[in-house]
Amino acid sequence: MKNLKIFPKMFLQIFTALALTVLFIHLMVFLIFPKTYLEDRKQEINKKANEISRTLNKKEMGYITQSLNFYSDNNDIKAYVKNKNNNNELQIKEIINFDKQSNNNSLIIEEREIETSNGDKISLQFVSTADMKQDAKNLSLKFLPFSLIISMIFSVIISLIYAKLINNNIKEIKRVTDKMMKMDKKAHLQVDSTNEIGQLKMQINDLYNTLLKSIDDLEVKNEEIIKLEKLKYDFFRGASHELKTPVASLKIILENMKYNIGKYKNRDLYIDESLKIINYLSHNISQILTLSSIENLKNDEEEVLIIPILNDIINKQEVIANQKHITIDNYITDEQIYIGKSALKIILSNVIGNAVKYTDEHGTITIKSESRWLKVTNTCSKAHELDTTKVFDVNCDLNKENSNGLGLYIVRNLLNNYKIDAVIETNEKSVTFKIKL
Repeated sequence: MKNLKIFPKMFLQIFTALALTVLFIHLMVFLIFPKTYLEDRKQEINKKANEISRTLNKKEMGYITQSLNFYSDNNDIKAYVKNKNNNNELQIKEIINFDKQSNNNSLIIEEREIETSNGDKISLQFVSTADMKQDAKNLSLKFLPFSLIISMIFSVIISLIYAKLINNNIKEIKRVTDKMMKMDKKAHLQVDSTNEIGQLKMQINDLYNTLLKSIDDLEVKNEEIIKLEKLKYDFFRGASHELKTPVASLKIILENMKYNIGKYKNRDLYIDESLKIINYLSHNISQILTLSSIENLKNDEEEVLIIPILNDIINKQEVIANQKHITIDNYITDEQIYIGKSALKIILSNVIGNAVKYTDEHGTITIKSESRWLKVTNTCSKAHELDTTKVFDVNCDLNKENSNGLGLYIVRNLLNNYKIDAVIETNEKSVTFKIKL
């Protein structure tokens, strides 16, 4: 039984339960039927006695006797005129169906008193005897076999249908879960009921959807990790070059100054150059340390008012801007951006710093909000030479004017961290840095 498949096993279990129920019901009918049969016979004799007595009342004695004899000859209920001499005498010899050998005989007697046409009162006896157990058995055997066969056929049909329904549901669950094991995202169990099977299907669907969601989250996180590793690789590759080049230049200057070689004899001049390189290195190291904290700038988003932070940065750049006679026009009022406050300070500091650095003398920097974008536009005579596809890359060379530091690289990574779009646009004489609000 344990090794049977689900369909034959379910069929046998259901059929056995139904068959036992049917057999029990038929057995109870067989056992209870004699009692009900006896009661029915009593009611039948009582009814017949009433009808015959009512019919024969006030009839002639001969007619009464003849009618009772005729009725007795044609029915299993015997009717007699009661003998006046012996009140307890029964004419058993005339009951032809009486089985003297049976131990299960039941004798039913009904008496009725009527008047003859002469006004004499006589008593009529209605007598019935039968082997009730045998009669009940005979009657039972007439219909119980058919009832039993029909019930068994019905049990087989019900068992087949019910087992088939359960088996189909189990097969469907197995088929769909096989697809789920192959990570088919379209796999889904059809829930068409609210019973336990329907609840099981719904729970499997919910479990699979949760699994898919977890897998998708893991894939997204893996992509972020891979992307972060690539960014770290690119960053350290660029940062190493960013530091190695000025350090090499500084070493050359110091060695030539030590041995008083050529133009490096002018130590005061090259001490100033060395200090510039050191300041440049210090700035880059500060930016590298800033970038190392980018990963910690997460889950700190809030609606930040731009103007206080922007004014503070403009004030810090004011000295350099005044030296180059640069005009800064700030049209920002109550604009806000959803970002971390520390990140916004770093971004605006680099963007405004680059704008001041690369703006021509007597140039203009315009800061404004337009169509949900924060725009920082600075005039630059060489704007058309700027390659906007590489401006965010790290490319340092002290002997080249088009070298890129870490500033915009840090800006790009911070904006990516908060999923904020940024665009650099150029025309003949200006560069515009746009941040999506």
